Amino acid sequence: MRQALTTLVFLLPPSRLKNRLLRRLGHAVPDTAVVGINLVRRVDRFELGEGALIHHFNMFRDLRLVRLGDGCRIMLFNQIVGDSGYEPGATQTDDLRTLRLGDDSHIISQHYLDCGGGIILGDNTWVTGIRSTLLSHAFDPTNGGVILEPVTIGDRAVVATSCTMLPGTVVGEGALIAAGSTTWTGQEAKGAHLHGGVPARRLAPIDIPRHVYNRARYQGPRGVVGPANPPSE
Repeated sequence: MRQALTTLVFLLPPSRLKNRLLRRLGHAVPDTAVVGINLVRRVDRFELGEGALIHHFNMFRDLRLVRLGDGCRIMLFNQIVGDSGYEPGATQTDDLRTLRLGDDSHIISQHYLDCGGGIILGDNTWVTGIRSTLLSHAFDPTNGGVILEPVTIGDRAVVATSCTMLPGTVVGEGALIAAGSTTWTGQEAKGAHLHGGVPARRLAPIDIPRHVYNRARYQGPRGVVGPANPPSE
């Protein structure tokens, strides 16, 4: 019943009343968060920080936890799923079927996030552009079965448009993954470097200016929340 009610409430337009209803259903959603019209099926818990935004028309399915820090944004038409966490015999870990974003991190639009093994974004992290695929599960050609490993993108790292990231990828702090790149399973992309290609290779040092990360930052209760002022009743 709780899951069905959560699905129905997520189909309502943004308002403080919607946030209160979600809290009554056991989710942590402050009044300053903006929760758009989204399709949610079988998600155990949402935990949203102050000023977090989930825009319209995203799909969340079969997840144990969706946690967004303060000022986070998930924009439009993203598919965020955790089905692969149901693989028979999978060792249960804290990462399985979870999406966790640090403060002021952003997922823009039309991306596919497979959270079966977990997806973790640090603070001020960006998945930009469109049509990137983050995969935390894959076929194991050596041992058979399925690899379930989290994709971890460090603080201030940026994933550009149309990238593919395979299970176990770790992107270091301040790194940039260039448009159209593909990481391999278990790759560690060195921080503060540009990586690009198929497969992605380290190309050059990079220093992304600090002011880039202040774009659209949450301004607190008296500032702008999401795309507009704090939602009304």
